[in-house]
Amino acid sequence: MSSNIEPLAREMAARICRREGMPEPEIDAWVELHWACAAAMLEAGLMDERGEWVPGQDLVRGFEAYRERLERSPKRSVG
Repeated sequence: MSSNIEPLAREMAARICRREGMPEPEIDAWVELHWACAAAMLEAGLMDERGEWVPGQDLVRGFEAYRERLERSPKRSVG
């Protein structure tokens, strides 16, 4: 899936990894797996661009936003 939010979500996910002390060699793989979740949280207004939770937001809404984003994305073939 390509979108304008993808680069921002990838950077946000990498920032979260570094803040949490993840070893640098592991970050790219983690970001590849989780950037879409970060994008969903940004789009739903649940996290800010630094990867911080916005106070007063509903985490369940974040999971719904992520599910909706996955449903909109093109299906990848495995093989």
